[in-house]
Amino acid sequence: MNPSPDGQIRPRGAVLVSSLVVVNMIWWMLMIAAIGLGLTHLKRCPVEPNIPIYLIVLGATSLLSLSLTYTMTNREGARVPNLCSVCICILYLFSFSWFIAGSIWIYPVYPPNYIPGIARYCHMVTYQFAFVITTLVWVVTMLMFVCGCCFAVLTCCQTVIAGSRLVPSRYSFYGATSDFQEPIGGDV
Repeated sequence: MNPSPDGQIRPRGAVLVSSLVVVNMIWWMLMIAAIGLGLTHLKRCPVEPNIPIYLIVLGATSLLSLSLTYTMTNREGARVPNLCSVCICILYLFSFSWFIAGSIWIYPVYPPNYIPGIARYCHMVTYQFAFVITTLVWVVTMLMFVCGCCFAVLTCCQTVIAGSRLVPSRYSFYGATSDFQEPIGGDV
């Protein structure tokens, strides 16, 4: 018995949706942990005092952008989704510049001392959490950029290859199925 085409598409959609839900839940937990670590260890990183602040702002902007995304998709009015889209774009631009600032604060002090009282001290969990989250975000960003470029190149190549079939030559006529057919007297 052959399954219907809808039955074949539905499991893929369910896997995609459940994967997105799991990734969103993990990201929510990480951002709540970032806010908690930043607030708890606000004064425990004298080598770079901006690292706990970076975690707080990173977590708050991520949670706010996720909340706005959910608000945008659940409303039917015309103004709310447009306003949410503008706010999300502004938050994404701010988050990107914040990641650059966080990278400038995190990577130059690597590795700090984890023993309190030493000049290059930073709380171990706070610093390592900020380092791992920032590195993961940059890796995922670069991976998406490379995959996007590969997809664009493949799409362009496919369009160029298909272009010879899509654009009629001067010897073909409208409705021809191959280049070798000559129009018949009444088919113009």
